[in-house]
Amino acid sequence: MPMTDTHAKTPTRKANTKTSPPLYSKVGPPPESRFGSLLVFMGCMLLVAALSGLSIEPGGRIYVEGEIAAQDVTAPRDMLIEDQESTMARREMVAQSQPPVFDLAQMPFAQMARRIVNLLDVIASATPETTPQVQNLVAEDLNIRIPAGIWSEWSRQPFHNLLVLQILPWLEETYQRGVLADRRFASDITSGMIVRDLTTENEQLHLSPADFPDLDGLMRTLDLHLRTSLNLPVNVRRAVEELVTPLLRPNLTPNQEATQARMASAVQSVEPVFYQIKKGEIIVRKGERVTPEQQQKMQAVFAGRDGGYDWDRFSGVLLLSLIFSLAIFQTTGKARHRLTTKDALLLASVMFTVAAMAKLVAMYRFPLSRELLTMTPDIFVYSLPVAGATGVLALFFPLLVCIFSGALMAFLCIQMLQAGFDLFLFYLIGAVGCALLLRGAQTRTDILRCSFPLLGLFLGTWAALNLLDFQGFSLFVAGSLFSVTGAILSILLLLAFSPVVEYLFGYTSRFKLLEMMSLDQPLLQSLMVNAPGTYHHCLIVANMAEAGAKAIGANPLLAKVAALYHDIGKIKNPHYFIENQFGCENRHDKLAPSMSALILISHVKKGVELATEHKLGAEITDLIQQHHGSRLIVYFYQKALKICEEKGMECVREDDFRYPGPKPQSKEAGIILLADAIEASSRTLVDPTPSRVRNHIQNLVRAVFNEGQLDDSDLSLKDLSILSETFQRILTGIFHQRIDYPKVGAHAAPSPPRPEAAKGIAPRLAPAR
Repeated sequence: MPMTDTHAKTPTRKANTKTSPPLYSKVGPPPESRFGSLLVFMGCMLLVAALSGLSIEPGGRIYVEGEIAAQDVTAPRDMLIEDQESTMARREMVAQSQPPVFDLAQMPFAQMARRIVNLLDVIASATPETTPQVQNLVAEDLNIRIPAGIWSEWSRQPFHNLLVLQILPWLEETYQRGVLADRRFASDITSGMIVRDLTTENEQLHLSPADFPDLDGLMRTLDLHLRTSLNLPVNVRRAVEELVTPLLRPNLTPNQEATQARMASAVQSVEPVFYQIKKGEIIVRKGERVTPEQQQKMQAVFAGRDGGYDWDRFSGVLLLSLIFSLAIFQTTGKARHRLTTKDALLLASVMFTVAAMAKLVAMYRFPLSRELLTMTPDIFVYSLPVAGATGVLALFFPLLVCIFSGALMAFLCIQMLQAGFDLFLFYLIGAVGCALLLRGAQTRTDILRCSFPLLGLFLGTWAALNLLDFQGFSLFVAGSLFSVTGAILSILLLLAFSPVVEYLFGYTSRFKLLEMMSLDQPLLQSLMVNAPGTYHHCLIVANMAEAGAKAIGANPLLAKVAALYHDIGKIKNPHYFIENQFGCENRHDKLAPSMSALILISHVKKGVELATEHKLGAEITDLIQQHHGSRLIVYFYQKALKICEEKGMECVREDDFRYPGPKPQSKEAGIILLADAIEASSRTLVDPTPSRVRNHIQNLVRAVFNEGQLDDSDLSLKDLSILSETFQRILTGIFHQRIDYPKVGAHAAPSPPRPEAAKGIAPRLAPAR
């Protein structure tokens, strides 16, 4: 059906500008309600973050060396333990290989040269009369006995020149390289030696102490120099040696303080030697005698724990949880789809329950692992039913909300368990998969059918993660068993807690909708007994709404159930509605138009009250309230106008003849409004041929569209065209033609048909609704 947007060209009417204000609970939460729901959820995240900071490492007894272990002692976490023996050995090796520091000073040679020059001056100043006194003075200074031949040689001027011009320069050159006191003290140095020049502060590493002569070696070298290089006679050589030898001093001396400081610095720079203990590794088995190494491991694992609160983990979990919270609340963009405080409370309850469950598992996983005889305490955490918790949310929330919630639950669980990224992936894939599988589940039997794909997803995810770090076939089998357990627990959790959530929080799941669709429900039974015409009308509208919702991709189950209950308010005063009068006197003939309109309008309010009383759920209640929108009751409004004109009274207010609304806020509400109006008005068709039914539907849909009743329903022009075709097909089937069966008896005269039979179904006053 071609549709034109004539509503955009229609001038605004007074009726559209002044309607009864819609309740926030019916069209979406107000801004303060949304803020309150976010505040509730973030408050729960604060509690969960506080829970994550608690220490979960189990206590352990430390057995001393030689004691028999009464139970297995396993490592609660991955640890690096220092191998003290290897560390000490490495540090001793570094200390032994540290070159000692020797100070090279030029002061000893300068002092020796001055004394030699002074002695030569004293010797040269001696006269024959003072020679004995000078000789004694020099002998005492040198602490030697001076033979007569040596003194005579010392007294000669050529000897003085030899010492000053040749011997002292040679000694100076030797002292510049360095002279040790005794080479025997440096014979055990194998790592070389660092020579630090005190004059220039330069340092040089010499690999061998043999590069430097000691005092004995210097004298031998000097004697060789005098014999070979200078070719001096024996008496001169002896005179030189007798004068120089007592004055020789070493100028290359060890610096113990600097050596110890550098040795300590080198030892400190040596990294300790560690060996790794894996989480769950058995340190000592039950019945074993504890060795010194095992005692050391137990001390390192258990005695080093401070048991304090982990504020860093608390801060990180809280910050990331708040980011996830904002993402969850931003997924519902439109105001009427935003999460309410009740939604936030349910999400927070599920989050906290799953996090607390993970914390409990974290506290007892090590004792459980010993009881279950698994290879590692991390295997059975794969049985935690995070996917089942996400599945419970998937029954009541949009898919995107469930995906973000599943990701947040996976993150919280690995923080409680202090696990790795592989477990996060396992939980996340399971949660998203469960939410996707439950999208098409219409009955609880469908949930059971989803268990097999979910089981395959769990096993496939575990196999993929295990292959990334394969640790043996036995571990793979154990992990598979616990993954299967997790899938089964998720399904059982979903089946067990979904009715509890429906009851405690007042949600209407698709399973409850199926139960409400049963014609044995008390409200439907009461409607069938007290208002059979309305009951029949509701059945037809329900079929039309279901077909229309399927055609445009809306929720057919919700539309059908809401259509079944949309007129339950007529149970209170059924005879004031034309479909329940069955040819009796129309009670509206004796009422004022305003009173008749008030009675018709009241059936919406009474329907909401009955829905609330019988706990049909917010979704059904909202659709009951919106199924007439804010439309005008034209029949009684025009009747009131006519009476006012005849009596010359003041004109009536149009708002008194309008339904309070609100206008349809969803596709399902718009579908029910159209189906209800079309089904009721189609009863007035005199000859309901397919063409007349088509024109009637198109005109009514166009009128409703132009009134602006569908502005908030998300129904597009394409949707309206599809709905028109769908409704036409159903109504054409209802108003099908039958052949006129002949009377019994061949000679009976045919009776003329009654006007009602020729016209099909007897007409009724459609406005009296």
